[in-house]
Amino acid sequence: MNTLFSLSLSASLLVVMLYPVFHIMVNRCRSFRFNRLVLLCGIALIVIAPIVLSNQSTTYVAPSNTLIQTNIIPSLAVSASEAVRPTTETTLFELLPWIIGLYLAGVLVLFARQIISYARLWRIISKSEKQQMGGYILCRHKSMGIAPFSWGRFIVLPDSENEQSILIHEQAHTFKRHWIDVSIADFFCIFIWYNPFAWMLKNLIKLNHEYEADAVVIGSDIDVLSYQRLLIAKAVGNRTLHIANNFAMSKKDFRRRVLTMSQSKSSKGIKWIAATILPALAIAAYADTTPWSVAVHNTISSYKFTSTAQPNSELVAEPSVEKSIPEELPVTLITKKIPSPLTDPNPLLKQFEMSMELADKDLIPDKILVRIQADEEGNIVSATTDHDDNPEVRVAVERATNQIVFEVVKDGDRPISTRFALPIRKESLPM
Repeated sequence: MNTLFSLSLSASLLVVMLYPVFHIMVNRCRSFRFNRLVLLCGIALIVIAPIVLSNQSTTYVAPSNTLIQTNIIPSLAVSASEAVRPTTETTLFELLPWIIGLYLAGVLVLFARQIISYARLWRIISKSEKQQMGGYILCRHKSMGIAPFSWGRFIVLPDSENEQSILIHEQAHTFKRHWIDVSIADFFCIFIWYNPFAWMLKNLIKLNHEYEADAVVIGSDIDVLSYQRLLIAKAVGNRTLHIANNFAMSKKDFRRRVLTMSQSKSSKGIKWIAATILPALAIAAYADTTPWSVAVHNTISSYKFTSTAQPNSELVAEPSVEKSIPEELPVTLITKKIPSPLTDPNPLLKQFEMSMELADKDLIPDKILVRIQADEEGNIVSATTDHDDNPEVRVAVERATNQIVFEVVKDGDRPISTRFALPIRKESLPM
């Protein structure tokens, strides 16, 4: 669930960046099939891009200078098992269990709502009188106040509804399989339920469906003015199902549907607006791979509820969780001095690669996040991972860190201590 929440944060950023493009396309471009393709591809990009970005090896380094000591920059790369001083200021790490818990609660509530909606849909269909038609099933029900709608192969109409234009409209939804888009949008909204742009994107998808179905009705020699009046009449006082395509989709959108019927076809050049998705995607990807963003994602992904620190309790590092290097290392142990990862992380990565070569690859996880803290003289003070309960990992980390010392890092003329997180991926290690 931690990883899912981390991915949803990246997806939220992409939705915010891409939504203006989708809004312009739906409201300016009259090629509704093209709009539909752009919207579905956009959702695919929003979901896939965070997964791809999360698989890129990035290193976050945070110096322990005065900014960290005054809590202006939260200590994101430090393990929860490290001993910390009590503070009156709530940090991101302390809020994580509440934030993740709230996200999980929202997902569960919306998922339950989705199941209830499908149950209600099936109850309406099961109680209706069904008639097999060409390519769809017409369902007539006696419930009052429910707007005509379609889902899958079912077109559901009240007994009193005999308007031919409404039937043609719902046939368009059925034959074009609009219900698939709506289902994808529903689960996408559950994934990032806290982002209002996700719900606005779903509304754009359904609005484009209505534009496309309205165009089919207008193309069937139905009087446009009569159809517009019918649309206005059905937009008032009818309940709708959010999981289905409803004839009266939304009271606030029927005006745009009426105006769209009177507009001429858009120019072919308007489709080039979709090309702006690429720079928007690049900007969002860059923002999501900055050191601060990487630190946040690493902290969320590696967080364990069982290791939550209590702010008012005395925290003692357990021997099985944190490895402490003696303050005075024997001279024979310090065999190599390498640059600080602040300036060049490659030597330290090479050190871990050589250490992991001696480990049993079958016992090594696919990804290990190593957190290292060094003092002002470059000596390693602590080295922990998110897999400290794995003996093979602990031995490999100790083997990689107990024979090195970093070059001194200075803030002006003053040496400073450093702390950083280093992701090690199994796939990048020599086999």
